[in-house]
Formats: sequence, C-alpha cells, structure tokens
Amino acid sequence: MDNYTYTIPKQSKRFLLQELIKLRLLADLKRSLLGWLWLLILPVFAILTWIFMKGAGILEPGQMEIPYTAFVLLSTTIWALFFETYKNCSQIFITYGKTLLVNKLPINIIIFTELIVAAIKFFIPFIFIIAYFLYIGISLHPLVFIFPIAILPLQLFGAAIGLLTGLFSALAKDFTFLMDNFIKLFLLLSPVVYTPEISTGLLAKFIKYNPLTYLISSPRNLLLNGELYQPMISLICALCVTILFLLLTRFFVINTARILEREGI
Repeated sequence: MDNYTYTIPKQSKRFLLQELIKLRLLADLKRSLLGWLWLLILPVFAILTWIFMKGAGILEPGQMEIPYTAFVLLSTTIWALFFETYKNCSQIFITYGKTLLVNKLPINIIIFTELIVAAIKFFIPFIFIIAYFLYIGISLHPLVFIFPIAILPLQLFGAAIGLLTGLFSALAKDFTFLMDNFIKLFLLLSPVVYTPEISTGLLAKFIKYNPLTYLISSPRNLLLNGELYQPMISLICALCVTILFLLLTRFFVINTARILEREGI
C-alpha cells in the first residue's frame, strides 16, 4: 500500500471533495460566453440532426410510445452522462497528474469528484427534459424518484472504461484517441436513437449482447413505464459494472505512484 491512500485525514476528505467539485465546475465555465447554456444547446443540435435523418427516411427507430423528438432528447441526454463520465475519468492523470504527484491527494476522491461533476452536468438538462415531457403531455411513472439509482450503473460503466483508457494510455498515447472514437461509434450501436427491439440483422445481434443496451434502456423504461428492460439481465449488468468499478478504483488507489511514473509525470 503506497502513501497516496492515507495522506489526508478522513474528516477532511468531504471538504476536499466539495472543493474539488467547485473547482472543476468553475474551470468548465472559464473563457466561455454561454457557459452552462451549452448543456442545453448541444442536445438540441443533436436532436435536430436525428429528426432530419428520420424525416429523410434514413433511420427506422422502431415503434415508440412517445414522440421521436422526446425519445431522442431523453436518450441522448442519458448517453451524454455515460460519455462525459468516460471522458473525465480517462483524463484524470492529465488533469490531476501534477497535483497527485505534489500533494498526494487520494485518487479515489478525484474519481468520485469526476462522477459527481458529470452527474451535475447531466441533471441540469434532465430537469428541463422532465418539464418538457410534462408540457407536451407525456406522463412519468412515480418511480421517477429512483431514476438516479437506476442510471448509476451506466455512469459507473463509463467511469470504468475511462479509468482503463487512462491506464492503457500510459503504454500508448494514441490509445485514448482510439477509444474516444470507438465510444462514439457505440452511440450508433446502442439503443439511443432507436429502440432495443430493432430487428435489423447483425445490428439486432449486437444490441442483444451490448451491455449498454440494458444500462441505457432500463433507466429510460423506468422513467416512462416503471419497468426495467429485461430485468434479470439488466440487474446482472449493473452488478458486474459496479464490481468492475470498485476493483478498478481499488487498483488505482494502490498503484497511483506506479501509474504516475509510467505516465512520465
């Protein structure tokens, strides 16, 4: 066990977590005229793109219980939480490398900082989505209040992939570029802009074995009709990604010094 684990007293960790969250949020607003308005603007651009594709007949999303615009708005926002968490965790050693080396901050605190920052950025547009749904007459299931719990495994999965990406980037710097584009490709291979019941040959088989199918569809279904998508498989996926995240976090806590050395920081 190296000295990165117990540098800061336990009673100070909560204060450190709060301060790191404030610094991360303020850093994202620097030198930006629109600031957090981008959290609302970017999803709108994405939605207009998919609506154009559907109108042009390029995309066949499958049968839906809600308007396609609402479906894409909700799904792309959920996906953004996954991608934001992945991106933040993959760059932990780039963002905090020198701070970790000089101040020996507990890396588990930094990991949870990135999780919370991504969650805050998610729930801002999510609140507007709820308001929009109610405005156009889409009823939400009472279990909407446990939606944050249902979506947590998706975020942990993004964090786990991000941590692995950051780790392997120490071996080859272009690994991050490769993974970034691979994750973006997964947007088209996951039920984000179409339903998981799509039955188009090879794509249908990929969706069946894609863990994102269950990690995305279950919180979305819970919000709309109070049911998990294929509950048993969804719960198994949630358990597996939670265990993976905890194991990786433990690994990073123990091996922070070695990873920093490998990163050349």
